[in-house]
Amino acid sequence: MALYAPMDGLVTVAALQLDYKPRETRAMRIDRVLQELDRAPSADLIVLPELWDVGYFAFDDYMREAQPIEEGPALGLANVAASRGCTIVGTVLERDNERLHNTTVVVGPHGIAGTYRKHRLFRHESREGELLSPGSTGPAVVETTVGLLGLATCFELRFPEHFATLRQNAADIFVVPAAWPLARLLHWRTLVQARAIEGQTPVVAVNGTGLCVDVELAGCSLIVDARGAVLAHAGRSPGWLTAFIDRADTRAWRTDFPMYEDGPTKARDAFRGVDIGTPNDEPLAKPSRPDDER
Repeated sequence: MALYAPMDGLVTVAALQLDYKPRETRAMRIDRVLQELDRAPSADLIVLPELWDVGYFAFDDYMREAQPIEEGPALGLANVAASRGCTIVGTVLERDNERLHNTTVVVGPHGIAGTYRKHRLFRHESREGELLSPGSTGPAVVETTVGLLGLATCFELRFPEHFATLRQNAADIFVVPAAWPLARLLHWRTLVQARAIEGQTPVVAVNGTGLCVDVELAGCSLIVDARGAVLAHAGRSPGWLTAFIDRADTRAWRTDFPMYEDGPTKARDAFRGVDIGTPNDEPLAKPSRPDDER
């Protein structure tokens, strides 16, 4: 039986714009975030920033702190999702034997619904490309209780073809955890809205804020509807950002202003595994369990 709800109705979204406190260990931050989640606003979908557990720019800690998904903070997220009856998305630092990955984990009321290892690694004034391994699959769509979530991570916001593949393969909402620097704030705002407009798909883009090691993060998390209109936006302060995503409005806009000729039926057939092909022959990454790529 399908997990996702019908395309009508509202999805309540809560995004945690997280700061990185001086001298806070990874264990302390995980505990703090779990406490924040316990008292989070009521929501169907909760989204955390990129590498919220270790802190994206804490490169010197990567080798020491990385854990397998089944041993890391995803377990705590799953407990919260089960108790609240919601879906939670965020990226964590995953160890897979000798390889490390920047891995989006999607957890729901029944445990881990899927994972996605960041495919396009960032190398500009970053050690991500040096320390981490890219995922071996293309863009991922994960089936959840709030719909089909199309996943992308931070730098991948710059690649419209990634989002076009997600859209063609039935994504209802794009979810983008990020650690986007303040120096490129203009790009962040512009690209989030562009991806929504191009894909006719709401975007939940959640950033960190404040100083992360020696890089100032932009904050300014955004929740945008399928037309590109901003439903909610954060400033630079840490805290919760909430909005309602109207699935009926998304469907109406896609119907009134058709951009994807194959339509929702064919897209959902692709998600279900019917061999109809994908844009540019890029493979669709089905929801994966933590050991699928071992």
